[in-house]
Amino acid sequence: IFSTLKNYNSAVKKISGFQSCMKAAGKVAPVLEKLSKDMIGEEKETQTIEHWKEPLLCRYTLDRLFSFSIHSARVFAAGDPSRHATSSAHKCM
Repeated sequence: IFSTLKNYNSAVKKISGFQSCMKAAGKVAPVLEKLSKDMIGEEKETQTIEHWKEPLLCRYTLDRLFSFSIHSARVFAAGDPSRHATSSAHKCM
């Protein structure tokens, strides 16, 4: 997530120079910058997880990752994502 945030932070900095994006990017850039700095602090200060929460957190994290990978695969598959069949992202209607 931190890597993705850094990539978005970089992309927003690039588009903030575009005339059409200046206003929106100007609002988003400071928020992303602050979040990025906050995450650096959190990354260094890893918090211990109570033992009983571990299985729940593991399941939740893996479910979210699985969902994210499915959405990413559909978005980046060949063709129009809105026309992908529900059974496979590789087959388009």
